[in-house]
Amino acid sequence: MHAPPAFSRSRTRGFTLVEIIVATTIMGFATLGVLRFLIQGLNIYYYDTARIKVNKDIRSFTDQMTSNAVYANYFRIYPNFATRSTTTGSTTVDANVNDGQSGDFLVLVSGIIDPTTGKTTITQLVGYYRDPDSTGIGPVRTFKASFNPAIDPTVTPLYSILNTYAPTSGAHTNPIVLQLAQGLCNGTLFYDFCDRSVMVKGQIIETMSGNTTDVNRHAVNTYNFTVSPRG
Repeated sequence: MHAPPAFSRSRTRGFTLVEIIVATTIMGFATLGVLRFLIQGLNIYYYDTARIKVNKDIRSFTDQMTSNAVYANYFRIYPNFATRSTTTGSTTVDANVNDGQSGDFLVLVSGIIDPTTGKTTITQLVGYYRDPDSTGIGPVRTFKASFNPAIDPTVTPLYSILNTYAPTSGAHTNPIVLQLAQGLCNGTLFYDFCDRSVMVKGQIIETMSGNTTDVNRHAVNTYNFTVSPRG
């Protein structure tokens, strides 16, 4: 008689601790590489999106200012939105800057010229101003006020008209035309050139969240533009 054949039992070999550690390390490096690639891709996306917004904002701001300047008779630049007048003794006058000076608040003045006296009565004001935060960066806002009948600035000075129709309480509520801007004219945005033209010099900044503390990559573009009222 023959003995029954013996069945061999296959043995399954497991992974050693060293092999598991090596495999885990390799997977960790691979995952890290993928994450870095994704983060870099997101940064590029954020930057390209912001850059497109910068270019769009600049075109919109330029077109809007040019259009308003065409109908303006003259302009005034003030140090900032809150500073409209200065007082010496009992005399209060406009605090506008002069030729070669700069400020953060531009007012384009439109009116009707009396052909006999040459006096201009004001029919409309369009203002642009920076609204900076503690970092010195903030949005550029705008306002518009129209008057019928026209206002005589020799009777009601411009600072008084501004106080009535563009009160400082509305500084943070007027419409935004540029998300973030930093002035390059001694820290301000508007420069008076020969009392004939306004030079706009600044850095236009765009971020995904719209604030200066955004950790995502943002786009910055230097902006230089000159606008001249018709006079």
